[in-house]
Amino acid sequence: MSEHSRRRFIRNASIGAAAVGATTVLPSMGSADAATPDASGAGPAHDGPFTVWVKNARTGEIAVLVGESEVVHHDKALAAQLAKIAARG
Repeated sequence: MSEHSRRRFIRNASIGAAAVGATTVLPSMGSADAATPDASGAGPAHDGPFTVWVKNARTGEIAVLVGESEVVHHDKALAAQLAKIAARG
Protein backbone atom coordinates (compact mmCIF):
# COMPACT_ATOMS: atom_id res chain seq x y z
CA MET A 1 0.00 0.00 0.00
CA SER A 2 1.50 3.33 -0.99
CA GLU A 3 2.00 6.14 1.53
CA HIS A 4 -0.55 8.26 -0.32
CA SER A 5 -3.16 5.51 0.04
CA ARG A 6 -2.43 5.13 3.75
CA ARG A 7 -2.96 8.84 4.30
CA ARG A 8 -6.19 8.76 2.33
CA PHE A 9 -7.39 5.73 4.29
CA ILE A 10 -6.61 7.38 7.64
CA ARG A 11 -8.33 10.61 6.56
CA ASN A 12 -11.40 8.75 5.35
CA ALA A 13 -11.50 6.63 8.49
CA SER A 14 -11.43 9.82 10.56
CA ILE A 15 -14.33 11.23 8.58
CA GLY A 16 -16.18 7.95 9.07
CA ALA A 17 -15.56 8.09 12.81
CA ALA A 18 -16.90 11.65 12.85
CA ALA A 19 -19.99 10.47 11.01
CA VAL A 20 -20.62 7.71 13.52
CA GLY A 21 -20.24 10.23 16.34
CA ALA A 22 -22.46 12.71 14.53
CA THR A 23 -25.59 10.85 15.56
CA THR A 24 -24.89 11.90 19.15
CA VAL A 25 -23.73 15.41 18.26
CA LEU A 26 -26.57 16.05 15.83
CA PRO A 27 -29.63 14.25 17.27
CA SER A 28 -31.86 15.31 14.39
CA MET A 29 -29.76 13.11 12.11
CA GLY A 30 -30.08 9.99 14.26
CA SER A 31 -33.10 7.84 14.87
CA ALA A 32 -34.75 8.19 18.28
CA ASP A 33 -35.60 4.50 18.26
CA ALA A 34 -33.73 1.89 16.23
CA ALA A 35 -36.93 -0.17 15.94
CA THR A 36 -38.83 2.70 14.32
CA PRO A 37 -39.18 2.34 10.55
CA ASP A 38 -37.40 4.98 8.50
CA ALA A 39 -39.23 7.46 6.26
CA SER A 40 -39.52 4.84 3.51
CA GLY A 41 -41.12 2.36 5.92
CA ALA A 42 -38.33 -0.14 5.19
CA GLY A 43 -38.05 -1.35 8.79
CA PRO A 44 -35.70 -1.00 11.76
CA ALA A 45 -32.42 0.88 11.55
CA HIS A 46 -29.13 -1.01 11.55
CA ASP A 47 -27.95 -1.28 15.15
CA GLY A 48 -24.44 -2.68 14.63
CA PRO A 49 -21.17 -0.93 13.77
CA PHE A 50 -20.78 0.77 10.41
CA THR A 51 -18.65 3.42 8.72
CA VAL A 52 -19.75 6.43 6.75
CA TRP A 53 -17.43 7.79 4.07
CA VAL A 54 -18.17 11.18 2.53
CA LYS A 55 -16.88 10.59 -0.99
CA ASN A 56 -17.72 14.09 -2.24
CA ALA A 57 -19.13 16.73 0.12
CA ARG A 58 -20.02 19.08 -2.78
CA THR A 59 -22.23 16.55 -4.54
CA GLY A 60 -23.43 14.96 -1.30
CA GLU A 61 -22.15 11.51 -2.23
CA ILE A 62 -21.90 9.41 0.94
CA ALA A 63 -21.01 5.73 1.20
CA VAL A 64 -22.23 3.69 4.16
CA LEU A 65 -19.98 0.68 4.69
CA VAL A 66 -21.46 -2.28 6.57
CA GLY A 67 -19.37 -5.44 6.71
CA GLU A 68 -18.37 -6.02 3.10
CA SER A 69 -21.30 -4.04 1.66
CA GLU A 70 -21.35 -0.44 0.45
CA VAL A 71 -24.53 1.60 0.08
CA VAL A 72 -24.15 4.92 -1.75
CA HIS A 73 -26.48 7.73 -0.66
CA HIS A 74 -26.75 11.33 -1.89
CA ASP A 75 -27.55 14.04 0.67
CA LYS A 76 -25.84 17.41 0.28
CA ALA A 77 -27.00 18.72 3.69
CA LEU A 78 -25.76 15.64 5.57
CA ALA A 79 -22.44 15.66 3.69
CA ALA A 80 -21.97 19.36 4.52
CA GLN A 81 -22.69 18.75 8.22
CA LEU A 82 -20.22 15.85 8.34
CA ALA A 83 -17.58 17.94 6.55
CA LYS A 84 -17.99 20.66 9.20
CA ILE A 85 -17.56 18.08 11.96
CA ALA A 86 -14.47 16.64 10.24
CA ALA A 87 -12.97 20.13 9.95
CA ARG A 88 -12.93 20.33 13.75
CA GLY A 89 -10.75 17.21 13.97
